[in-house]
Amino acid sequence: MNLALVALVLASMASAARAGDLAATPLPVAPGPPTGLAGPAALRETVFGPRPEDIAPLPARVPLLELNVRTAWHRPLPAVFWFDARLRAWLSPQQHPAPLVIVIAGTGGSGNSDKVTTLRGALYGAGFHVLTLPSPTFPGFIAAASSTGIAGDLLQDGEDLYATLTEILAHLPPRMQVTDVDIIGYSLGGANAAIVKSIDSQEQRLHLHRAVMINPPVSLFDSVGRLDKLYAITLGNGDAGVERFYQRLYAELANLYRASDRSVLDEDFLLGAAASVLTTDREFAAAIALSFRLDLVNMFFAGDLYSGAGVVVDPRHPPKVGDSLEEIGIELRSMPFSAYFERVFAPYYLKHRAGSTVSSLIAQNRLSVIGDTLAKDGNYFAQTNRDDLILDEEELAWLERTLGRRIVVYEQGGHLGNLGERRQIEDLLEMLAGRWPGGSS
Repeated sequence: MNLALVALVLASMASAARAGDLAATPLPVAPGPPTGLAGPAALRETVFGPRPEDIAPLPARVPLLELNVRTAWHRPLPAVFWFDARLRAWLSPQQHPAPLVIVIAGTGGSGNSDKVTTLRGALYGAGFHVLTLPSPTFPGFIAAASSTGIAGDLLQDGEDLYATLTEILAHLPPRMQVTDVDIIGYSLGGANAAIVKSIDSQEQRLHLHRAVMINPPVSLFDSVGRLDKLYAITLGNGDAGVERFYQRLYAELANLYRASDRSVLDEDFLLGAAASVLTTDREFAAAIALSFRLDLVNMFFAGDLYSGAGVVVDPRHPPKVGDSLEEIGIELRSMPFSAYFERVFAPYYLKHRAGSTVSSLIAQNRLSVIGDTLAKDGNYFAQTNRDDLILDEEELAWLERTLGRRIVVYEQGGHLGNLGERRQIEDLLEMLAGRWPGGSS
C-alpha cells in the first residue's frame, strides 16, 4: 500500500461525502460532444473491460513472491513516503527452466493491479516466469527507484526502470532458471517497455529479446492532453462537478475498499466502482478522465515534494506522517497535466538537461525518439485498438507504418478494454513465441 496515494484519494472522497447527499444528482450537461472525445462503445469497453465469456482461461493458482528492492540511487525519502523506502515488485517463478517476461504497469499503476494480475496469470499459465513492476509514475516507484523524483519523462523513466531491472535480475532466486527474457507493458508501460529494450540494445545487461507494447501512447503529452480535455468536458474545471461525481461513486468505492484484499486505490479500482454504479456515456467518460487525474495528483504531489517547486507543498515545511493531505488533494485535483509540466516538470528538466528547450522536452516524449529502432528491429511488437481514447488517427497510422506487420489493430476495445480477451492473449503469446508474421526469430 502506498499511504500517501491512499490518503490523497480518500481525502477527496471524504470531502465529497461531507458535501451532502447528492447521490441522485446527475452530472451537469456541459457543452461539446455528449461523450467527450470518444464514441460510446469505446467508453463502455474502457470501463467494463472484456465480457466474461470472452476472457482467456487463467490458471486457478499463480505463485506470488513479493520482492522488496532497495536501490542505491533514489533520492532522500520524504517523511510522508516512509512506507516506500523499498520498491515492491512481484515474481511468479516456474519450477522448471523457462523464459522470463517482465510486465510494466500503466500510468500510476502498481505492480499488482488487476490488469497486471490478468497478464501475470495468462503468462504464467503459458509457462513463463513472470516479474511485474509498477509504473515509474507510481508514487512507490518514484520514492524508491526514481533518480530524480520527477516522473513522466520517457527517457529518464526508462533509465530508472533499466537500473531497477538490472538490480532485480541480478538477485533472482538461485534455483530459478531463465532461458530468455522478454518485456511487455500496457498503456504508458508499453512505451516504457520499448524504451527499456532500446537501452538494453546498447547496454546489454538484461539481454532482452522481445518487447510487446499493449495500447501504447505515441505522444505522451498529446495523450495526456486528450484526457485533460475529457476531464474538462465532463467534470468542468471547478469542484462542483467532481463533488457530484464522487457522490455517485462514494458508497461503492468505500464498499470495494473495505472488501478488497488490496489496498491500492488505482484506475482498476475506480473503474470497477464506475461499472457498478454509473449508467450514461458522459458518466463513463468522467470516470475515465477522473481515474487519470487521480494518477496525476499523486505524480504531481511527489514531483512538488522532490523538486521543492512549492506549488502545493511548502518546501520549508513538507507534510509529515499523519498530517492531513485533504487540502493538497483537492487543490491538485483541479490542476491539469499542463500545470505539472509548466510548474514542476519543465523547470526541473530545463535546469538539469543541458541544451533542452520546452519544445525538445515535448519531442523527447514521443515514441519517435526510437522510431528507427522500432522500424528496423523485428523484436518489437504492438497491440492496440482503432478506437483507443489516447490515440488519434495520425498516431495510429504512424504505429502501423513504423511496425508494419508487427502490430495488430483490433477494431474495438477502447483503451485496454480488451486486455485479457482470448484473442488478445493468444496474439500476445504468439508475439512472445516468435511466431508472429514479420517478427524476428
